[in-house]
Amino acid sequence: MAKKGNKDELNLPLDEVPSENEDELNSSMTSTGSEEGQDIKKRRTQTPSPRRASPFSVPASPPKFISMEELIKATTGVKNMSLAHEIAVDANFKIAPAEKDPKSFEKQVEMIMHKAFWDVFQESISEDPPNYSHALVLIGDVQKQLFSVILPHQVRLKAQITEVLDLDLIKQKMENDAFDLFYYANYVINIMAKLCSPERDERVAHLREIKEPVPLFKEIFQVLDLMKMDMANFTIQQIRPYLQQQSVEYERTKFLQFIKAQQEAGVDGLEMTKLWLKRSFDALTDQADTDQQAGATPSLTPASVLNEAYTELLNWDRQRLYPETLVMDQSRFMDLQDKTGRLTLVASILLVTYSTVGAAISGVQDLKKKLKSEICVILEGVADSDLNDKMTNVAEQINKTVREYMPEHGFKEWGTDQQAMLTGQIKQVSSHDHPVYKLVAKRLKEFIKQIISKKHTQPLQMPVGFSVVEEELGQVCGQFLRLISYNRSVFFEYYSDIINTLLQWRTEDLSPRG
Repeated sequence: MAKKGNKDELNLPLDEVPSENEDELNSSMTSTGSEEGQDIKKRRTQTPSPRRASPFSVPASPPKFISMEELIKATTGVKNMSLAHEIAVDANFKIAPAEKDPKSFEKQVEMIMHKAFWDVFQESISEDPPNYSHALVLIGDVQKQLFSVILPHQVRLKAQITEVLDLDLIKQKMENDAFDLFYYANYVINIMAKLCSPERDERVAHLREIKEPVPLFKEIFQVLDLMKMDMANFTIQQIRPYLQQQSVEYERTKFLQFIKAQQEAGVDGLEMTKLWLKRSFDALTDQADTDQQAGATPSLTPASVLNEAYTELLNWDRQRLYPETLVMDQSRFMDLQDKTGRLTLVASILLVTYSTVGAAISGVQDLKKKLKSEICVILEGVADSDLNDKMTNVAEQINKTVREYMPEHGFKEWGTDQQAMLTGQIKQVSSHDHPVYKLVAKRLKEFIKQIISKKHTQPLQMPVGFSVVEEELGQVCGQFLRLISYNRSVFFEYYSDIINTLLQWRTEDLSPRG
């Protein structure tokens, strides 16, 4: 990531993140915020009533029956919405070949059927004279496959293929002993060479080297399947700009259909979303009470509640169910949670290292980059459950690097006692309860909240200790911003209604009792 200005400033793709939803979220509840401000003043001289458990804890309506047809329709809508969402938010989205378990019953049946077909084909063309009835079927299938990878404007090519692979004419040639299997195979290969993407050129060229009919047609069909997948991915790339424009409204419509289907079944389709937002609301309410008692201005606003909720996603308790409005991006948010946790750990290790070693390495950025690289290599792909064991390896590598650095730069040898002390510090800092880790995690959380709270025209000052992971932090923050921006655009109305309900409930809770 290119640096501009101060080395501790981080430039993020904030221009991709619309802020109008946040402004609308606040402005749509201006009156509520005003009334709340007056009620906070009243509360200074009142004894507050006990906080109710939740404004959403109302008796559920009796369950209703939903037909299987309606349920399937709703489920299909969600699947289509999920596919559109994946294409819209993932610039690298591609269709990949489905991988079936070789030991699965489905795969076993498929292999048996394919083997039987190709065995019969081999037997038929080995007869004297050869029986090409199976070859006619194969050529017909090849023709359909070629048509599926031809673009709509390639009318002349389609007509040429239809003329050459004329099944009636080919059948007549078979009946009159004038059929040449390799003539048609070579024609098909030539067409495939014109239509395939560059990454398939090698596979197509290999087809010309196969001299046996069965292996040749097997490989032709395999390459054609890949070409069909390439065409589908090309089409997706072409429609992505249009789909991105339409996907927000499309997802709103499909999600509304799903919510209605849930309601008809007597289920609250936003239950987890309400709990998610209420946790952040409660946390900010407590903070607002503390601010009010200290004479500071309370910071409880609709936008702050939603931003607090989004920030929780990077420290999510994985025993909890994800909010319904975020479930399609659950894997992405979990990946970002892992990445921010790992960046926090790397920054914590380096902070402990530089604090323990002291002035000898203070301010040496090249060494810090080297240590970061070594830490990341050791921790690459390591699960949290195995982290403690790997921290010993991290400590050993850091001590080794420091031992080599000290005499090379005129400092006294890094002693055994010092190494033992550093090892103990590094092994302990992996705990999320460690003071250093908590401090670094807090800095990162505040930094991310600052990013998503408003639109910035100037580069942001990076949190202390994160300059060495600037590039990685920029990538994580950029992806997080894009995801929550898109999510806010789609589900803004639901969030607005839920937070408005919470704020009104608090206002009623603070109002004087008659």
